[in-house]
Amino acid sequence: MKEYSAGIVSTSFWYSEFRQYLQLIKLGMSEDTIREKAIAQNIFLASTPARSKRMIGALTNRVGSLDEDEKELFDELDIPNQKALNMIAIMNTNKLIREFMYEIYRNELILGDSVIEPHEYVAFFNKKQSESAEIAAWTDQTVHRMKGIIHTFLIDAGLVVEENGKDYIKRLQLNRRLRQLFINKGQQILVDSLTGEN
Repeated sequence: MKEYSAGIVSTSFWYSEFRQYLQLIKLGMSEDTIREKAIAQNIFLASTPARSKRMIGALTNRVGSLDEDEKELFDELDIPNQKALNMIAIMNTNKLIREFMYEIYRNELILGDSVIEPHEYVAFFNKKQSESAEIAAWTDQTVHRMKGIIHTFLIDAGLVVEENGKDYIKRLQLNRRLRQLFINKGQQILVDSLTGEN
């Protein structure tokens, strides 16, 4: 299995669909039933059958990366924290995004800089290319698309606002119960990545 994957460039943040998927689980639907309905009935309103398959695959992986406590808490969270949990599910399923959040986003919070400049995306990918033969083998177009997807996910998660070509960080007030869940499970790194703690 690949350590890093660029497959995420063919996906989206899909917050509304993520929320709907969790609601269907809460109603007692199985993963297989949701998959069948997504493909046969297009319940997530994908633009094409291929997009529907891609979407259901990504959503299944993201939701599957959460434990029962996290899924249960979702409905009790405000929208910024629901989006944060979706971002965490993405981080759980994509190592490069998880590393970006910890190494770049968290660092900006710690430094109090509160802005991610375009050159910081470039520096992050240059560093990763020097550390990983897999990423070094990516084409310039793939790297460009990965920068774009991280940027888009940060905006869709409500973690940054774009102004004049720069990403201004919006500090998340992480839900107390969600924060404690991650700490209790030894996942302080997720809390740190979103809040700049530690």
